[in-house]
Amino acid sequence: MDVSEIVTAFGAYYESSGQNKNRILGMLTQGLVTPGICTPIKTDDTIYKLAQLTIQKIVQSFQKGWTPKHATAFTPNELKLYHFKVDEDIWPDDIEATWLGFLSSDSVSRQEWPLIKFLIEHPDQGYLAKINSDMELEEYGKGVYQEPAAGVAGDTGKSMNGLITQLQAGVNAETMNSINLGALEEATIFDQVELFVDNIAETYQHIAMDLCMSPKWVRAYFRDKRANGFYDYKSSRDINSEIDFTPQAVKALPSFSGTDAIFATPKVNLLHLTKKSKNKTNIKIEEYRRNVSFYCDWWEGLGFGMDAAVWTNLRKPAGGGI
Repeated sequence: MDVSEIVTAFGAYYESSGQNKNRILGMLTQGLVTPGICTPIKTDDTIYKLAQLTIQKIVQSFQKGWTPKHATAFTPNELKLYHFKVDEDIWPDDIEATWLGFLSSDSVSRQEWPLIKFLIEHPDQGYLAKINSDMELEEYGKGVYQEPAAGVAGDTGKSMNGLITQLQAGVNAETMNSINLGALEEATIFDQVELFVDNIAETYQHIAMDLCMSPKWVRAYFRDKRANGFYDYKSSRDINSEIDFTPQAVKALPSFSGTDAIFATPKVNLLHLTKKSKNKTNIKIEEYRRNVSFYCDWWEGLGFGMDAAVWTNLRKPAGGGI
């Protein structure tokens, strides 16, 4: 633990002056949002295997001769679960002779000190809250998997291929549907969202879907919708997330923050895969010679069941990006 600034400011000693946990402040952390738009699947597999049935057009005019079209095909799809972990060590004695000493204890066992429970369960900056924040803001949307180097702590955001990475791969392979909206603009985002919906295959336009994008662009959509006359303060007619004359709606994903990516797919097609998911919140505590270690590990992944039922504004690099 780094308590150097506490020592510099308040001194290398403990003095009881009424301080308590309420005086330890922390910025809010982001909770989980992205898993809530997915279909949850628990599995014991580390690769979740799916097959897609495709039947091409089979109707033809009658003739006596046998003229099969060979229209039926099965294609495989594999969704990967990634192995995550948390490894942390602290020396609780670091805080005893400081202003934070109220989190120490007379117990010889350091893992029984109030500090330990505080670090795990603090609602804003504790380990449990930070795991959710890291997954939502760094992994689910913008994650780009990088093979870990032996003995080196991996960078957060490089533990899985997130949704944007998968969308770009699907567009590059031409297995997903790319809709050219041009560069998103705050003054035109309302029209761009309607254009996006109009380019979804008609057989899917009656299916309820979220058009997922960053909170910035959802906010801009509301403002542009207001500017287009869809709000009347006299009649208290509110602006909502619904896209007019469709069962679709805009959805803000914190996992897409800082990006211009948009995608839509039926909820049944967006899968959240978990293995040993309880371990993510079941942090193991071990003490060895006054050092306290925290660790947990679990498997998790996101993916699309059928690429053909995914629409996005991402484009191939040759097309100039999004």
